[in-house]
Parts: sequence; C-alpha cells; structure tokens
Amino acid sequence: MHPPPPASDLRFSVRYRITIRGRQSIDELARDITIEQTVECPIDSIPQRILHNGITGRVEAITPVIGTSNGFDVTISYRCDITDYSVPQLLNVMYGNISLKNSIKVLSFDFPEPFLNLFRGPSHGIDGIRKLTGVYGRPLACAPLKPMGLSVAELAALAGALAAGGVDLIKDDHGISNQPFHPFYERVSRCQEAIQKENARTGMTTIYCPMVSGRFDEIEAQVQHCVREGVRGVLIAPMLVGCDTVRYLSGAYDVVTVGHPSLTGAFFHDPLHGMAPSALLGTIFRLIGVDICVFPNTGGRFFFTREECRDLSLALQAPLGSLKRSFPCPAGGMSLEKIGELARDYGKEAVLLFGGSLLRHSSDRAESAKVFMDRIRSAFPG
Repeated sequence: MHPPPPASDLRFSVRYRITIRGRQSIDELARDITIEQTVECPIDSIPQRILHNGITGRVEAITPVIGTSNGFDVTISYRCDITDYSVPQLLNVMYGNISLKNSIKVLSFDFPEPFLNLFRGPSHGIDGIRKLTGVYGRPLACAPLKPMGLSVAELAALAGALAAGGVDLIKDDHGISNQPFHPFYERVSRCQEAIQKENARTGMTTIYCPMVSGRFDEIEAQVQHCVREGVRGVLIAPMLVGCDTVRYLSGAYDVVTVGHPSLTGAFFHDPLHGMAPSALLGTIFRLIGVDICVFPNTGGRFFFTREECRDLSLALQAPLGSLKRSFPCPAGGMSLEKIGELARDYGKEAVLLFGGSLLRHSSDRAESAKVFMDRIRSAFPG
C-alpha cells in the first residue's frame, strides 16, 4: 500500500542543459519550458490564479556551462501533483513537448522523499539478487541465448551448457520473442527445464531471464507463465512495452527485472538534445523497477563514453529515497580480454554480460562459460 500523496505545494526539479541557437535569451528559453511543460498556452492567456498556485514550472537556477558561449544549465521545478503521481505523466511533465524542440537535454532530477515513496523501484535490487544467487564479492556473470533462429531444442541445449559452465544469469537475446520458429511458451519451459537440471546437478542457482515483449493484452500472461515455470527473472525493454508496464509488472510479480535499452538510443545520439544516459537508464529505469540495467559499455560496438558509463553506474546505485540499488550491466560486443578493465571501471557491484565473444571462444559452450567465470574470479580473488 502506497503512502498518501504528498502536499500539493511539494515540488521536484529537472536540470536541463539548454544551448542557445537563435535570438532568444536564456531567460526566455527557460520561461518557455516552464509554460510548455505545464499549461501549454500563451502566458497572457493563463488565469492569474493558476500562476499564483504555482501550476506552471518555476526557474530555480541558470548557470553558464564553462567552456561554451551559448550553453546553460537550467534547473526548473514543477509541482509534484501535476504528475498525477504516475509514470506516463511524470515523463510528460519532464520532457514531453520539449523533446520535439532542439538543443534541450535532460541531465538529472531531484525528487523529494515523499514523492519517491510513491514508487516501489526495484523489487530485488543488488542485495536481493545476491541473496537469490548466493554470489558475493564479485560481479555476476550473464550470458545471452542467441542467435535468433535457433530451434527451441538448440536454445535449451545452449541454456543448459551455459548453466553447466557456471554462469549466474542467462537471458534471452532481446530480439527473441514469440517467433514461430521458437515460440515463447515452449521456449521458456524448455530453457528453464534445462537450467534447473544443471542447477540440481551443480548446486548452483543460475537464473533464467526470458525476453517478455508481447502485445499489451499478452504480456502479463507471458510473465505469469514464467512464474508458473519457476523462472525467477525476466528481460524487458521499457521503451518497447512502455515504462509504466514495467512498473506494474515489477511490482505485481516476484521476478528480477532486467531492463534492456532497445529504442533508447534516440535520446542519446545528439550531445545537445535528449536525455543523459544516467537520467533515463539510471534514474528513470530504476524508478520504474529495473533491478539490472543493460547498457552499451564504452569501447564496444556502441558509442557511450567512459564518463557516461560511470555516471550511469553511479545513478543506479546512488541514494534515491528508500529505493533499492540496481545493478549496472555493461554490454555490447566486448571481448573476454576486457574483464580486467571492466573490473577496474565497475568494481564488484556489476553484472558483466558477454555474448558473441563466448560463442566465438569455443564450440563447446560450457567450456566458454567456464573460461568466462574463471576470468571473473581471477579479477576478484576471494
């Protein structure tokens, strides 16, 4: 049961980076955001009582960005109750209309404690996942089932081999859904069966996380099937199925929620517009209940910088009301030789995800998994 909504005069703030491209001043651009994101009408048409009641946004601070002549960090606060205390409206207030403009980037948020208390956040978090797996003192290891197109029998065999090699978490590749050549219900049952068989043999507790990506009227039934089969986790892409769908499923079912960043790249490509990865993948994904956040590590086949990865990892674990900490999960075309570097960058509180490099290492998937685990343990002795 959630606590009652906070007082109507309670406000949260968003820090934007605004780059001036035209003739408007930074004060005019900031004021425009306060209107656009709330009442969305000409300022001389706003009833005075609405302005007096603080319904519009409020500019709290404007700071020039060092090293630029036209960049400014602008903090704008909004009344918490205009979000309806819901994820869709919260996103709408923070970045709805202005996402259609140019040169406005969301950097971070500041939420008051009573507002954060309305959200459950991760159901397990770092500590809960460690308790489930029994793994402490090192990063967790994760490997995907791929490629798309393998039969159910082949995917189940791969799942069993990876579990035999000692991998902590096994997830579907995010493109594997309910295709006719490996249908969801049969695939989940057979892969979970293979992993449970190895767990019984080895005494480990490898967790399977199938990709859940059904239509709106199917997706909850998919999660329910996972739970019936004894599956302890799911992989889900919030921007594909909807952030509030993830919030609901994470709160309604006792599963580890692994968040995939598919479709989020549109927020990151323009350095002057969109959202910082730490804001979207770090704070927002954590707020909606993501226990493990997959993201492209620097130096892989994607474009995140080391600083962005560091800030994202910090956002997943920094104090955020009473919300649990989430695991950062760097991924994206990394080689096994990078495990030492990942150990230095992320420390023990991470999930290391390796896919293609395991497939390339050996045709014996269990042997590849053992090498993967040996290298992680070598980087974290004891």
